[in-house]
Amino acid sequence: MAIICRKYNLLFIMTPRTACTAIGELLCTHYDGEFLPSEDILAPDGRIAIQKKHSTLQELLQQKLLSAEDAKSLLKIASVRNPFDTLVSLYFKQRYKYQPLLTDPNSWVNRSPAYAKNMRYARTHSFDAWVLRKCVKQLAKRARGTPPSMFHDYTNGTDVVMRYETINQDLRKALTKAGVQKNIPIPDTNRTDERPADDYRSFYSKHAKLLVSLAYSQDLQKYGYSF
Repeated sequence: MAIICRKYNLLFIMTPRTACTAIGELLCTHYDGEFLPSEDILAPDGRIAIQKKHSTLQELLQQKLLSAEDAKSLLKIASVRNPFDTLVSLYFKQRYKYQPLLTDPNSWVNRSPAYAKNMRYARTHSFDAWVLRKCVKQLAKRARGTPPSMFHDYTNGTDVVMRYETINQDLRKALTKAGVQKNIPIPDTNRTDERPADDYRSFYSKHAKLLVSLAYSQDLQKYGYSF
């Protein structure tokens, strides 16, 4: 999903694990934002084809939820995060936060079989083993000629790329550019409280660090991140 604020000609592409839920709440509550699409778009077999929450600009255009002309007129913003940090957050979301959803056959995780499978793996394996499995899959994509990236699909075609590490300042600048005058702080929403420490480096072995450096080198270089 994305958030569109028609009053301000603003489109926020919601990149996972970059405070997108909190920003979406802020935009909907205070800046007349609305979800685009308003619900998940399902394939004929019941699987999620286009996510309500994490759709990309290209998906919105392909599904004709947004015309190319409309997209051109909007200030399109998205956010990124250090890949090392976001993987730690993802692991703890899958291992703990989202586990109750597996028992609900109608939950979004069960409409995304690959994601549900990853959650089951996270539940019974260490962070090192989980990272190894994930990075091997990403490196296989590279071998097939598709450079793996966490963020390219979300930032592709956007005008402003914000950083999670400076998200309040970056969002303020983006909203000012869109003509928004009032400054309202981002709410504290959807935090991964199950994560035991803020310093992502403490979770990494030398092997895990190397694997992520190789698997996500494109993101590290493009967005200027390092361990």
